[in-house]
Amino acid sequence: MEEKIWDCIIKRLTGNETSTSKIDLDNWLAKDPSNQLKYNDIKSLWRLTGEIPSEKSKVSFKSIKPSIAAHHIEPKIKKLNLWKYGIAASIAIICSWTYFAVNKPKALIDQEWVTKKTNAGQTMQLILPDSSKVWLNAGTEISFAKNFTQHKLRKIRLKGEAYFEVKHDSSHPFVVENDQFITTVYGTSFNISAYPKENLATVAVNSGKVGVLKNGTEGKEPMMLLPNDRLVYNQNLKTFVKSNIAVGDVNSWIKGELVFEQTAISTVLGVISRKFNVAIEADKTKYKDCKLTARFQNQSLKEILTTLEQVLNIKTKQINQTIYIEGGTSCN
Repeated sequence: MEEKIWDCIIKRLTGNETSTSKIDLDNWLAKDPSNQLKYNDIKSLWRLTGEIPSEKSKVSFKSIKPSIAAHHIEPKIKKLNLWKYGIAASIAIICSWTYFAVNKPKALIDQEWVTKKTNAGQTMQLILPDSSKVWLNAGTEISFAKNFTQHKLRKIRLKGEAYFEVKHDSSHPFVVENDQFITTVYGTSFNISAYPKENLATVAVNSGKVGVLKNGTEGKEPMMLLPNDRLVYNQNLKTFVKSNIAVGDVNSWIKGELVFEQTAISTVLGVISRKFNVAIEADKTKYKDCKLTARFQNQSLKEILTTLEQVLNIKTKQINQTIYIEGGTSCN
């Protein structure tokens, strides 16, 4: 690796990028696809160790960012200083770059991803390469590296809803990324619901502890969740709201139950659509202020629709795989 490029990367990660270093780094990234892979790996390591240090690390990466920036002109001194502080992030970064420099072909292989997905009306249970367990709800997609266990981070990309039981491994943090936020754990059980087209995304914890960090907020402290904690992210408002949830309700969908607690009707209809593999035609704006609190224990689609008819004063009609909703009153 060229010292000049290392200098540019440090400037970008520490928020000290100049117009010149930006051009140099962008050109380097565009020069070879493997360069982008290297940078992404380093950025992920920085984000993790900078925001959620391992239990063995008593000093956060963030606390020494000023010293990194101050010495960016002397890369060799910078690296020695990082080793002197014993920061896990510096070790991971230096080892990562050495790895790529020595074995580039294998690095490219490392970036191959495996994707698993479920369709509407379908759920799936998987055993990950590290023996962690994951359940996918309907209409969900996850991806993970082909050689998952050989990476510093056990990284998962998620679109939809999944429940995880993570095998404890403090030296290889388990990271779940979606469009809204990043969730990091070392060994716990938790649920994430983050469907791309829905306004609300949630994280709920059954056991252990997880840290949640909104995408694009490097340098901030993560929000920590314990058992019974639920965090709801509103994409429109860009806000988080923390509340409590019964442990048994965290993964109730795995048992076939639908649990709604002051849930927006638009979200309720989305859940029903995915679970029963039906399309729902309704004027959602008419019910945008309506919320539902209900529990359906392995009930049929017809039984659920009957309840909605009574609560919302609506009429439903099913033609093939489409549900038509008419009538009702607004909840203003």
